[in-house]
Amino acid sequence: MARLVAKAVERVYLPGQAMFRQGESGAHVYVILGGQVRIVESTPEAPLVDRFVGELGQGEIVGEMGLLLDHSRTATVMAVERTRCLMIPQDDFTQALEQSPPLAMGLLRLLAARMQNVNRLLSRTAPDPLTVLAGRRTFHDQYRRLAAGARRRRSSVILLSLDVHHLKEINDHFGYSMGDEVLRAVADALVESTRTTDLVSRYGSDEFAVLLVDAGHDQLEVIVDRVTNKLADLVQRRALPRKVECSIGIAVSPVPPESAEELLREADLDMNRRMI
Repeated sequence: MARLVAKAVERVYLPGQAMFRQGESGAHVYVILGGQVRIVESTPEAPLVDRFVGELGQGEIVGEMGLLLDHSRTATVMAVERTRCLMIPQDDFTQALEQSPPLAMGLLRLLAARMQNVNRLLSRTAPDPLTVLAGRRTFHDQYRRLAAGARRRRSSVILLSLDVHHLKEINDHFGYSMGDEVLRAVADALVESTRTTDLVSRYGSDEFAVLLVDAGHDQLEVIVDRVTNKLADLVQRRALPRKVECSIGIAVSPVPPESAEELLREADLDMNRRMI
């Protein structure tokens, strides 16, 4: 371990910065000395949607899977807060494992525990089958983690609540398959308009909820315009039969509450005011 540390290079990642991205080649393992990172992955079925895998903090390692399997990175790792890491070269890491059975056993135990946690998470947080977004339960579970991180960093969050207009009329007039395409367009517009570190969910049949971390009042207009313009662009490119519109409610909190319920109520009230 002393030899590994001696050859390692220290790096600092700022919130939202990628340590590495899925599909990239890699030659280092990262040891987290302080801070927190989030692991997300995309799938061939939904290449534009990042699925939350987990979060790691001080004392954890990341990036070992690609090196052990000798292929490209299997997921994207983003810093959630200011994160300090040691970068250990691949050859030094694998040599240490070969020469030190205790170190190899420690890594096996870590990977086994991580696999167990991922299996438990995936069984509880299966994505919405239509949009591949997080569902209501997942939204609340992930909100608590994201809000806790924001409170530690003393940063604010924005919650957007969206309702799709006239979905029943679209289903009745054009068929449910077209209604499904409208919902997919809204979901894709939200994903493409937000960051990997944000949380996008299908909260109900025609409702979506978005949590934007480390964001405040000064960014509201830009965010709403981005979502609106992206949705209009997708509707045109996908030749949907009518204009797709959404009601939007907004809640901003400089100190995110532990539960999302308060922000959801504020966003619903804001949506009602905008509709009057």
